[in-house]
Amino acid sequence: MYPLAFGFINSETEDNWTWFMTQLRKAIREPKPLAVCTDACKGLEKSVRNVFNGAEQRECFFHLMQNFIKRFHGFGKMYPAARTYRTEVFKEHMTTIFKDAPEVWNWLRDYHNLKWMRCSFNPAIKCDYITNNVAEVFNNWIKDIKDLPVVDLADKLREMIMVLWRRRRRIGERLQGRILPAVKLQLKAATRGLGHLKVVPAGDWSTEVWDNSTGHARHRVELHRHTCTCCEWQHTSKPCQHALAFITTQRNVDVCDFVDECYSVEKFKAAYCRLIEPMTDKSQWSEVEVPFCLKAPLGKRNVGRQRKNRIKGCLEAGGNSGELSRGKAAAAKNDGKKMVRGPVTCPNHGLKGHRKTSYKCPLNGTRKRLRKPRKNTTKNWPHEASTPERSAREEILQNSPGIVTRSRLAFLLGEGTSSQSHMSTLLEIRTSVPTALSKKLTPKRKLQID
Repeated sequence: MYPLAFGFINSETEDNWTWFMTQLRKAIREPKPLAVCTDACKGLEKSVRNVFNGAEQRECFFHLMQNFIKRFHGFGKMYPAARTYRTEVFKEHMTTIFKDAPEVWNWLRDYHNLKWMRCSFNPAIKCDYITNNVAEVFNNWIKDIKDLPVVDLADKLREMIMVLWRRRRRIGERLQGRILPAVKLQLKAATRGLGHLKVVPAGDWSTEVWDNSTGHARHRVELHRHTCTCCEWQHTSKPCQHALAFITTQRNVDVCDFVDECYSVEKFKAAYCRLIEPMTDKSQWSEVEVPFCLKAPLGKRNVGRQRKNRIKGCLEAGGNSGELSRGKAAAAKNDGKKMVRGPVTCPNHGLKGHRKTSYKCPLNGTRKRLRKPRKNTTKNWPHEASTPERSAREEILQNSPGIVTRSRLAFLLGEGTSSQSHMSTLLEIRTSVPTALSKKLTPKRKLQID
């Protein structure tokens, strides 16, 4: 991310974008070649076309797909079509889409007629990005200071960029060699996993490379021209996998010699050689007489706290199931629907119904914790006052050495039938046993309800 300019506007209108692009042209002139990648804002596209007439206008593919999925569904060929470097492969993918839905061609021609595919990019511009996520990186970098007033916000941005450039200058002082170390690591990682490529040498600087993973495709690599028929080397100025497969077969050949000068350490140092001048605080600024009274703009502001983070779409990682705000997404999630969760799975042996720290896991080695006996074991009958029947029940429960069931308790109170006479004999035999020889029962075991 290399910041060039920033401005403050109240809303994204065509007039404000024209003013910003005009000021940007005063700062950077109009270098050639130049490419400007914008989102789906029509006012921004018109401003770039009017101010930078000779620039290549690109459109962010992510914003295009956000509008595409609202009208068409089930087209997985759009992403490979946008990422390919070859025009033949692009036409093959788009032909499949146009056969399924002919109206896609008219929609792209009317609403998204800018360059969003890599095969149409100018190879002289060594940038193959199909999205403008770099702008989102800058937005995330300054999201904590957006609430500051305009003057303090501008001063804080200047300070952050000043520190950033100072840090990059110190990094450049420690760099050695011709190519940046980050590019070397990328090329070293790309040299792994080239077993699907077969090199058929034709000369010292040119060869054929057979790709056995994609229908036995063949590509021609010319090292002295830094070209490959896959067109990736021309767009990125870094050797593609076909060129790396050929370079690694050569002796005494350095991969860095085939990397463009834009990735050199010298260019890196030249980009951050300028010094952003430090400034004093507002109390030491010189007073300037303004011929008119400048007041704050009357911008429209919505009710509630302003949102800082961008709402992620359904196709992004960590996004919601739709382009809803946080409040609407939470309301839609809990709109009369209950959350149903499946049984938990133990990671030790894969059985369901318990976790790895549970006593149910046979591989854990823990036991179920025993509860302590209750202090007050006499359970009062609910919603019942002190009556002679209740006193008789408590007396039987306290004086009986054995287990008293509900049916036996009803018989002793005179509520049972003659069929329970054998229980009386059993109770008399138990009561004839001395208390010292009988098993000591806890108060909890005196009452058993069956």
